This record gives sequence, structure tokens and C-alpha cells, in this order.
Amino acid sequence: MVVLHIACIRNDPFAGVSVVVPHHVTAQGNFAETALLNINGEKIDGVRQLSYEAPFRLETLPAPFCTPDLVVFHECYRFPYLAIAKALKKKKVPYIILPHGELTKEAQQKKHLKKVVANLLLFNRFIKNAVALQCLSEREEKQTRFGKKRFIGTNGIPIPEKEKQDFSQDGIRFVYIGRLDIYPKGLDILVRAVKEAKLFLLRNHCKIDIYGPDILGRGAELRKLIEETDTGDMIGVFPPVVAREKEAALLDADVFIQTSRSEGMPMGVLEALAYGIPCALTEGTTLAAFVRDHGAGFASETTTEGVARMFEEIVRRKDELPEMPRRAKDMAMKCFSWDRVAEGTVEKYKELIAK
Repeated sequence: MVVLHIACIRNDPFAGVSVVVPHHVTAQGNFAETALLNINGEKIDGVRQLSYEAPFRLETLPAPFCTPDLVVFHECYRFPYLAIAKALKKKKVPYIILPHGELTKEAQQKKHLKKVVANLLLFNRFIKNAVALQCLSEREEKQTRFGKKRFIGTNGIPIPEKEKQDFSQDGIRFVYIGRLDIYPKGLDILVRAVKEAKLFLLRNHCKIDIYGPDILGRGAELRKLIEETDTGDMIGVFPPVVAREKEAALLDADVFIQTSRSEGMPMGVLEALAYGIPCALTEGTTLAAFVRDHGAGFASETTTEGVARMFEEIVRRKDELPEMPRRAKDMAMKCFSWDRVAEGTVEKYKELIAK
């Protein structure tokens, strides 16, 4: 099977789509012939990549990608995709769209009027002509508002050799690693929950460390909220970490916490699980119930009150934390290793084009 992936990504370790697309292409390469066409022209590290030229002409691509069995578009709202899809239709080449959460009801509410107009004039046809939409989770599949055929094909995670071993003897260290995008990542919920449970958390020597890149000045907004809520003695905000520094920050944590309002498939959570770090998650992260049911962490409603209660539950159950790393890592290996994810996704691709 020949699969051509089309995306608009950069070498950016903090942009979720830019991180996962090369992994999709490379991992699926173990089960199919795959390559990436990056429409912004940037050379992406570690992936087989073809050159993109506008106007797009499929026949100019090298074999076998000039006659692919299937094309996968990553994200939806990219204007060059429209011309590419039109060219594919002429050649009777089927395509799917992996929207990375862009077509959920919640995502459609952002810049709602602009998206309504864009959909009516341009993108509804692009979506309609896809053979299917690939959703990253059951939650995304249920919340995707477009009536196309949908299936679940998740993101995966590389499984590191190291695993969480030691936990703090006095207190609990929580860590969040991700973009300082305060509203979608629910960092305001996290800060206000700390304020609500502050005396309890102080008595139990709990700290929260936040690592990540600023997004459009929202890091300043986060720091201002921490100051206004008088939680700076408990919450630290630090620059982004990558590679060994990131690994060290994860392995030094007792619990990885993410309180997002909405996620497609949170890579930070998957990475923490792969290291065996217990996770504390809101329902908005997609994986909360899954992690809780596997005994690999804790779940709460996506509210200040819910997260405050979750803090109290974690402290009460602190003695159970050393039992969770093996469950977390096993879950990551069985459900989210890139080989398992890619093999299942390629099989689904074959089913789609066989019909």
C-alpha cells in the first residue's frame, strides 16, 4: 500500500501536529510505502519527504507516490489543500482527513462566524469528498460535527527505556509540560484549584512546576493569574524543556498533571505514561477515564472544584503512587506504541479503499 501524507508543519517540538505527523509517516512506513509532502516547504527532520511545488501536479511526484493508494491530509483549514484535493479527485485518488481536533463542536465555536463562511464556501466540499475522517480519540469522534464516515486512529508515543522509580518521601511534586496556552490547556483551572485547596496542599507539602513555551503572550497572563491568586509559593513557571532536560523533569515528578478543556490526543500525557508517571487529568484531556480505569492515575471533571477534589484524592492515596508506574508504562506500550498504532491504522486504510 502507498500512502502519501500531506501537512503544513515545522520543526517545532512544542507544536503537537508538527511533532506527531513525522511519527505517523515513519511508523506507518513499517507497514506501507509512505512519504510526507510538506506544503510549507520546510525540511522536516527524520522523515521521508517529497518536494512540494504549486500548482500541485500528482504526476510530477516520484514513483510510487505519483499513483498513491491513499492520501492523508493533516488538519483541515489549509487553502492549498483545496487545489490538491481537486487534483486527486480528477485522478480518482481517495483521500482522508485527519483534522487533529479541528472539526469538533468545541473547535468550531472558535472564530465561529469565520468558520461557518469558510465551510459553506470552500471546506464543506473538501470534507464531503474525503472517504473518511480519522479521529484521534473516541471523544473526538463523538464530538466531530461533520457527518462523514469516521474512524479512530490515535497518536502514538516512542517508549523510552527509563521508568519512574522513586517518589518523594515528603510531599508530592506535580509537573505540567506543554504550551502555556492558558485557556485550552486549562492552566487557569489548575491555578484556581490550587488557590481553592491551598491550605490543604501546603500542609501536605505539594508543589506544581509548569514548563513550556509562551503562546502569544499568554505566559504573562498565567504569571499574572498566579500573582493575583497568591499561589506563587506553590506554583513555579519555567522555560520549556526538551530532550534530557525534559526527561529529567518528568522522572523527578511524582504526578503529571494536565487540566485541559479540550484535546485531540495529548502528547504530553502519552509521554508521561510512557515513562511510568502517574497522571492527574481532567475529562477534557480525552484520556482521563482511560488512565483512571487502568489504575495509572486520577481523573476529575474539567472544573476548579473537580481539580481541587482530585488534589485531595491524590494526597489521600499517596501510598498507591509507587504501584502506578508499571501500569502506566504497560498501558502506553499496549495501547499507544507507534508500531501498534501504525499497524492498526494501515489496516484500517486498506479496509477503506477496498470498499
